[in-house]
Amino acid sequence: MRTIEAESQVLRDLREESALVTARSHPDFTVWAVRHPTLGKLVIVEGRDGSGIVVETEE
Repeated sequence: MRTIEAESQVLRDLREESALVTARSHPDFTVWAVRHPTLGKLVIVEGRDGSGIVVETEE
């Protein structure tokens, strides 16, 4: 498993390229679980300021 810091544009691009599995909002952040065609399963965590992290999980 790898964790990568990402800017808002990268997070947005990954979400647009991926199939949504589930999403959950919190007042301070939003979490998406997605399936990317080449990167596989990802968890995207985006803070209120638009930046966040991407977690690559193993298949």
